Amino acid sequence: MKLQIGIILGAIMAVHAQGSIKRLGHITPLKYDYTPEQISSLCNSEIESLKLRLDGISKLSEKESTFESTTLEIEKWTSLFGNKLNPVVFLKYVSPSTEVREAADVCENLVQQLFVDIYSRQDLFLTLKSAKQKNPSLTPVETKLFDEYLILFKRNGLELSPETQKKFIEKKKRLVTIESEFANRLVNEESSFEVTLEELKGLPQSYIDSLEKTASGKFKLTMSYPHYYPFMQNAQNAEARKEFEFRFNNRGGDSNRLLLEEAISLRSELSQMLGYATHTDFVLERRMAKTPEQVRSFLDNLIQKLKTKAHQELNDMLTEKKKELGDCESTINAWDWRYYENSLRKTKYNVDPQLIKEYFPLEVVLQGMFDIYQELFGVKFTEETSTDVWHPTVKKYRIERQKEVVAYFYMDLFPRTGKYGHAAAFTLLNGFERENGSYEIPVSSIVANFNPPTSQNPSLLPHAEVETLFHEFGHIMHQTLTGAKFATFSGTSVKTDFVEAPSQMLENWVWKKETLKKLSGHYLNHNQKLPDELIEKMIQAKLLNVGIQTLRQLAFATIDLDYHSSSKVNSTEIYEKRMKEIMLIPIQEGTQPQASFGHLMGGYDSGYYGYMWSKVFAQDMFTRFNSEGLLNSETGRDYVDWILKPGGEREPMELITGFLKREPNHEAFLKSIGL
Repeated sequence: MKLQIGIILGAIMAVHAQGSIKRLGHITPLKYDYTPEQISSLCNSEIESLKLRLDGISKLSEKESTFESTTLEIEKWTSLFGNKLNPVVFLKYVSPSTEVREAADVCENLVQQLFVDIYSRQDLFLTLKSAKQKNPSLTPVETKLFDEYLILFKRNGLELSPETQKKFIEKKKRLVTIESEFANRLVNEESSFEVTLEELKGLPQSYIDSLEKTASGKFKLTMSYPHYYPFMQNAQNAEARKEFEFRFNNRGGDSNRLLLEEAISLRSELSQMLGYATHTDFVLERRMAKTPEQVRSFLDNLIQKLKTKAHQELNDMLTEKKKELGDCESTINAWDWRYYENSLRKTKYNVDPQLIKEYFPLEVVLQGMFDIYQELFGVKFTEETSTDVWHPTVKKYRIERQKEVVAYFYMDLFPRTGKYGHAAAFTLLNGFERENGSYEIPVSSIVANFNPPTSQNPSLLPHAEVETLFHEFGHIMHQTLTGAKFATFSGTSVKTDFVEAPSQMLENWVWKKETLKKLSGHYLNHNQKLPDELIEKMIQAKLLNVGIQTLRQLAFATIDLDYHSSSKVNSTEIYEKRMKEIMLIPIQEGTQPQASFGHLMGGYDSGYYGYMWSKVFAQDMFTRFNSEGLLNSETGRDYVDWILKPGGEREPMELITGFLKREPNHEAFLKSIGL
């Protein structure tokens, strides 16, 4: 998953244009060395404190109920609550201590259950409605805030009968519990298996050297990304690839599969209680796409356009397989496609990912990326020597604009036991205006699982991970370069089918010669940049298997819609069917990849299509930089003002149109996928 937003509140932040006006920043002190007992105590005390504050609001008389005394008070206390506990709950995903992760998990569950209760409170809802009926004179943003709260209460069952509402709350709390349980099983995944040196044939020596050697003289492979992807791309032994693919796609197991299917049923029941035909109808009402029909049409149109290209790509991979194994081969299997795609990259384009990786040592990539973002967005990043980190490998940075500290961010980039297994940008502190006029300084963190340094080599990033890093840092910029008046409209908390667009747009910089020179430097000699001829070959190979790769994403999106357009599903049957007919490569028999499909339990339910939907706008927005200059700071400032700052205060289409100075279209997107 590429983004984690609003761990506790799911807040949507928005922004005032700040210009060059100085503002007094308020820095909330952070600590990460809590004991489990301290986490429990802090969590319980903050929950009780918030309940008391909300009780006071709910007891206001009709005369006392105003926008200021209701909506603004709820906003204030929930925002402070979130910024107090977000960093604590974050430890569930990153703490080296099992006991701390468990305590943070308990806290997260308590908080999520609390918000089910809060937005099911009839007394608070009636107090808000009373204030709204007075037709207060508000700014557009204040009106939007008022409406957001009222909608939130309604979508949590406040217009149901008392008996139905009680059942609604019970089901919603059960859903919160099983979503957390699903995620925990993945975070705590520790399975591994052993392979021989012969089975590692094709892997670079640096990969082999990084593996733990077992007592039997074999090598230990875990389910971590730095182990899985290079192995599937390079291991010549098909049976070993098959074994790894089988294990990797059974993470979570039967337990997670059953939890997913229960979640799908619960979501359907909850949506129907609120009067919606399906969970997808319920979700899409609040998204750019609006209706399931709109999303299905978008996906099906792309699927049909890409099928011919994908069939040709399959034939190319099969030809490559026959060269290696003989004419008896007739199928590209689930454990084959990454290997033969990589083989084609080497033979057809003369691009060796392992060679390219040598030009991307992490420290060089980071400095180059920082230089690009600083120039584009008119900010400065400075590393801080800090003790307030949760692990010795974590680094902290401050962000300044015109010598004013505007935000902080952390970078936690290497895998370890018990750590969140994907790449994501976590909001720790939301930015918002405090009552005294000071501004809450936002804080975020990248969490990733890149190749760690070894005794022989520094951390070397495959080009795909350079792209991932650029993407996630784009989310960090979205979260931190904000001037939101209200925490409810903060940074990346925009509509989910737009949230990826700002970062997807920035991925384009890792495919341009001008910026690749800044991002590269051979690990043995940093002055030795990625050669021009290699860059040209990489760009030529960019569309390799774009049909298969895009259809894979479209298959995931279709699976998500299929799941959430039903009340009860056989999740494996649907998964098998859609992967075979859309991606054209069936899953391995006996696997259940949906048991580790964290997006579907982590906020992207009925929303996975958003990755492709938002890419249409991302590629269109890039056309301005492509024509005006990749490092054009004026265009960059426009991007900050129109796309990064406003967040949820305004509709995405308004922001995109404002930045482009025209209506968006899909031409650049279709070109980017070879159509």
